[in-house]
Amino acid sequence: MNRRLFIGSLGITSCALGMGSRAPSSPKYIFLMIGDGMGVAQREIAERYVRMKYPKRAGGLVMNQLPVHGVMTTHEITGGITDSAASGTALSCGIKTVNGAVCMGEDLKTACRPVAFDAQDVGMKVGIVTSVPVDHATPACFYAQVPKRGMYYEIDEQITPTGFDYFAGETLLGRKKAKGKASPTELIEQGGYQLVQDRAGFDALKPGDSKVVVEHDLGYAIDGKQEISLADLTQKGIELLDGDQGFFMMVEGGKIDWSGHANDLPTNIHETLAFDEAVAVAKEFCERHPDDSLLIVTADHETGGLMIEQDPAGLVTTIDAQEFRGQKYMNEVSNWKKSGSVTAEVAYNRLVNDFGLTDLSTEEAAHIQASVSQTISADAEDARAPEIQKMYGKKNAAVMSCQHALAGKAGAQWTSYKHTLVPVSVTAAGRYADRFAGDCDNTDIGKRLKELIQS
Repeated sequence: MNRRLFIGSLGITSCALGMGSRAPSSPKYIFLMIGDGMGVAQREIAERYVRMKYPKRAGGLVMNQLPVHGVMTTHEITGGITDSAASGTALSCGIKTVNGAVCMGEDLKTACRPVAFDAQDVGMKVGIVTSVPVDHATPACFYAQVPKRGMYYEIDEQITPTGFDYFAGETLLGRKKAKGKASPTELIEQGGYQLVQDRAGFDALKPGDSKVVVEHDLGYAIDGKQEISLADLTQKGIELLDGDQGFFMMVEGGKIDWSGHANDLPTNIHETLAFDEAVAVAKEFCERHPDDSLLIVTADHETGGLMIEQDPAGLVTTIDAQEFRGQKYMNEVSNWKKSGSVTAEVAYNRLVNDFGLTDLSTEEAAHIQASVSQTISADAEDARAPEIQKMYGKKNAAVMSCQHALAGKAGAQWTSYKHTLVPVSVTAAGRYADRFAGDCDNTDIGKRLKELIQS
C-alpha cells in the first residue's frame, strides 16, 4: 500500500502544516470521551449499581451528572447498523461512511480529515487514549485513514507521522502482521517517539515529555489486576499535554463494547465504571479551568441490545456474585470438556455457584442444566439441541446461559450479541457545551467540534 495516498497527499502530517493559533473564543481544552458500545441502558444500569452500592455517596455516574444532555443517532451511511469504524469516522470527521472504513468515504478512496488534525493546526497538543489497542477502529479514526479497519499494520505506520504528542492503549494489533517488515516498536522508535511498556516507565513520564506511545495491557476492571487504568492514562495525558495552547484528547472505553458482545453484564458494568473514573479525571480538570474547557461524553453505538426490565433490590449482590469476566469461566469449561474429568452435574453445580444463581426457577435450572450438559458432552457441537444452537450459536452455551440468567436477576436482558441502532446518550459540560444538547446525529459531533476548533 502507498501510505502517501492516505496521509502524505493530504498534507496532514505535522511537518506539512503551517501552525496556526487557537481563536480566543474556542475552548482551550477539549475532551471527547467515547464509551464504545455504551448505550442508554448500559449507562442506566451502571448508574443504579453505583447508587445502590454506595448510597451515602452523592450522585451516581459522573458522566450522568454533566449539565448538558442529548440523544444521538448512530447509523452508517445507508441507514443500517454501524460498526466502530463508520461511527468513529462520523465522530471524528463529521461524515457518514460504510462499515469498516476508517476516515475514508463510501468509495473507500476519498480520505477525510480527523478533527484531531484541526486541533493540531491551531497549536493544540493531541492525545489519543483508549483501554484497547490504539490501532483498533475507534481510536484509529482520530489519526489514520485506511479503507478497511483490519489493516492494523498500515494503521500503525500512520502513528508517528501525525506528530501527535501522546498515544496510550494496549498492545498494538499490527504486531501480528509485521512479518518481514519493521515491527511496530521499530516504527515508533524510528519516528522519534518514546515507547513506554511498563509501570515504571509510565510513572517516569513528566510534564514536558512529548511524542510518547504507551503500550500496556490494562486487562479488565472486574478482574482487579489493572496495573494501569484508563483513568491513569487520562491523568497522564493531562500532565503531558497541558500548556499555553491547550489540548485535544480523545479517550475511549473500548471494553464496554467487548463485554456487550459477550453479554457479560457484571464485566460491562465494571468497564462502564472504569470509563466513568476517567471521565471524573477530565471533569476535575475542567472544573479547574471552567472558562477554557469542553467535556463531551458519548458512545459510538450500542452493543448487545441491553434492556432494563426492573430495578431489583438485590442488584448489587447479583452483580458482585460474578468475580471475574465470563471468559475465565468459558476457559474453565473448555478445560473440563477436554479433560473429561468433570461431569455435567459437577460442572452445573460449579457454574451456578460461581454466578451466584442460588434461587433459579425450575425452568431456568432446567435450561442451564441442558446448556451445560450439551456443552460438556464430547460431541457437544453435534449433539446440541436446535433451541440451544439457535440461542447461543457457536458460543459457550454453559456460561452464556448463566450470564443471561444473572442479567435476568439484575432486572436486565440482552437481546443481541451485536451492535444495534438504539440511540445513545450525549452529556457535556463547559464552554459551548450547549451546542451538544438535544437530538443529534453522530456526524454533528464531528462537525461541531471542527467548527469550534476552526473558529
